[in-house]
Amino acid sequence: MVLLLLSLSCNQNDDTPQNDESTLHGSWSLTHILGGLAGVNDDFETGIIVWDFNDNDHTINITNNNTSNVIHSGYPSGVYNYEVITTANDTTLIIENTELKITSLTTHQLIIDEGYISDGFQYTFSK
Repeated sequence: MVLLLLSLSCNQNDDTPQNDESTLHGSWSLTHILGGLAGVNDDFETGIIVWDFNDNDHTINITNNNTSNVIHSGYPSGVYNYEVITTANDTTLIIENTELKITSLTTHQLIIDEGYISDGFQYTFSK
């Protein structure tokens, strides 16, 4: 009886491969900006500023609907070309000749950093 219960409680899809690969492709909402000379530390509601990465043509469609009075809210709305360069030490996101370091990329969070200690910005996104 115990064997029967154990076999029935097992999920038949346990061996199905999960798609947990982290990728830039898709829409990311900017949720936080930190840094800059003025010490920016601003949160944004999901969906206010969206970066939509298209892996096929290597473009980002940025929609920046921020109307709050903040010092910096990232790139203005528009379509930008991008490239990703991965080395043994780090991964760099290049947007229109501007280099940004990808410091974290998971299936649900992206953190990129301009890499300037005193006046650069760090952008946190959620998917």
